[in-house]
Amino acid sequence: MLKRKIASILAITMVLGLFGCSSDSANNDGEAGENNAAAQGFVEKKVEPVNFESGVELTDDCYRFIYALGNAPATIDAAKYFKMRLEQESGGTLSCDIYTDNVLGSERELLEGCQFGNYDIVLATNATVASFSHDIFCIDIPWLFDNKQQVYEVLDGALGDRLGAGLEDVGFKMLQWQENSFRTLSTTDREVKTVDDLKGLKIRIMENELQLTQWKNYGANPTPMAFTELFTALQQGTVDGQDNGAELTWQTKFCEVQKCYTYTKHIYSPYLILMSKEKFDGLTPEQQEIVLKVSDEAVAYERQRCSEYEAVALENIKNYPGMIYNELTPEAVEGFKAACTGLKELAYEKVDDPEVVDLLYSEVEKAKEKFPSE
Repeated sequence: MLKRKIASILAITMVLGLFGCSSDSANNDGEAGENNAAAQGFVEKKVEPVNFESGVELTDDCYRFIYALGNAPATIDAAKYFKMRLEQESGGTLSCDIYTDNVLGSERELLEGCQFGNYDIVLATNATVASFSHDIFCIDIPWLFDNKQQVYEVLDGALGDRLGAGLEDVGFKMLQWQENSFRTLSTTDREVKTVDDLKGLKIRIMENELQLTQWKNYGANPTPMAFTELFTALQQGTVDGQDNGAELTWQTKFCEVQKCYTYTKHIYSPYLILMSKEKFDGLTPEQQEIVLKVSDEAVAYERQRCSEYEAVALENIKNYPGMIYNELTPEAVEGFKAACTGLKELAYEKVDDPEVVDLLYSEVEKAKEKFPSE
């Protein structure tokens, strides 16, 4: 009970801090960018909102999970969907309090809090989770997948189960592999059509050795940086570019400080929805079954919802005033792949069990046979 009070106070404090310290200038910049774009005839496409009311009255002894995540719209919708279905399936005995925009901390801080039982359910990208369970480093090998169907086949199969089991050894219960889509690239003022175009560019990355090596191999200057610092860093020229999915690139208004966008699909980075294993083990078997069932429903919903957001985001990016949009030619893709030939060997060194890398490639091969590229 004390931990929950502390978490609530922390959330309120951090929200107030965000409004008081930095949001005024960020909001002003955003409003100026929106007004300028509107003046040039740009009309933003939007995804239709959804009502997530469960229609269930919560019981007096309802257990409310603390569910903490970032600001990607599809993941927020999925959290609300999870809450709705949790209340419906449990008859109001289970629910959750959702904290978005990383108000309870960075991804690493959320994961550490989840390990200690301060937070019940958290979202983090695979690159951050890999610091806690090294076998997950294997997913950071670039250019593995051609399409999302291949990704789902691998993550929902033997490899995903293997990685999920390893997470239990460090205090997490794996609930979902959520959609974070393929990473793409935006830069301040240089078009990227081939790997040579990246030479000398300062690209923000997460603190992950495979990603660091990948971008060095491209000839760029990779700069590890927290996502919360990225917009300002792009605005001030501290870094020249960033790689995230189209949905997050648009949602975070990077188009206001970046003028070139390349739909690279160089790597697929999933989100992981993790629950404190201690908290999961403390649930009754019936409650555990409900959580797992609702989680399966939520990941299916999130993936579909993410595709909707991504399609709209890509259309907005293409039509944004002054934005230069590019896609890589097959020849350009081969150039990028050639620069990454040593990443598999590095993955062998970074994981705890090298056999997981072999399993990854075996599962990818089968997925490509089942869902070939177009």
